[in-house]
Amino acid sequence: MTGALIKAMAHFKDTLVIKLDDNTVYEMKGRPCELSAYSFIPPRRTAPKEKTYFNVDRQERYTDNTYDRLYQQDYGFNNKLHRCDREHAKSRGLKVITEEESKAVPTLSSSVYGHRLGRPLETRDMKYARLAAVQEEFYRTNTKQVAVI
Repeated sequence: MTGALIKAMAHFKDTLVIKLDDNTVYEMKGRPCELSAYSFIPPRRTAPKEKTYFNVDRQERYTDNTYDRLYQQDYGFNNKLHRCDREHAKSRGLKVITEEESKAVPTLSSSVYGHRLGRPLETRDMKYARLAAVQEEFYRTNTKQVAVI
């Protein structure tokens, strides 16, 4: 941080508030000696879908209340899930192929999910193609008859 960018810094009880020239406010919790850029994990990720790994918008699947997540569950039986009650066992409920089709560069192999992507990964550039010349040289038909004695 440079001195020109920082307008005001205020120390509260274990909280550091930094306000920049463009009215961006950052609030860092903890003592300044313990804060590190490499160990900070944001509580919510608000990146656009193009910058996420799965290329989808954020979905609110669970409530923020821990009590509701633990004790207000749906205990209905789903015969398609494994007995360990994993939520996405064998990718049930996930839309893997639609996520892969929307990415600029797919990250998963198509053989695992049984789908081929609608476009090739690399475009064929025929600028320096010599296909006809190679076929003519190596696969030439012998037009001259050789007399066998």
